[in-house]
Amino acid sequence: MPTTDYQPPGGAAAVFSAEWLRYEPVPGHSRFYEGYRAILAGWCNGQPEFIVDAVAAAALAATFAAMADYVGADWRTTGFDGRTLAITRPPSMGGGIHPIEAVDGRYRIGWGLPWHRVDVNRCDRVVGGG
Repeated sequence: MPTTDYQPPGGAAAVFSAEWLRYEPVPGHSRFYEGYRAILAGWCNGQPEFIVDAVAAAALAATFAAMADYVGADWRTTGFDGRTLAITRPPSMGGGIHPIEAVDGRYRIGWGLPWHRVDVNRCDRVVGGG
């Protein structure tokens, strides 16, 4: 599992991705299907939270929807209507929908998931303007 020994300081621009977007086209050489240009906002339970623009928010929601289609529609957890990013919380976190409204055109991502900074050159596609 590729990890980074260095995490950028808060406010730094970086590209973030996650293990569920990683694949190995050849053994020992990891790539990421998608990365998101973002600004590190801080940490939640040891995991990075970052700020993305609407382009990255839409791409992130579409990727989560495609994964849900692959796994099963009951796994659908993320939606984006062009204004609000909606995250469906699992029952273990109280259930319901958590709306994320843009602040200055940017959306806060993280949700306690194990995101990490990745090398932009290891991403098949990078979305967002940071």
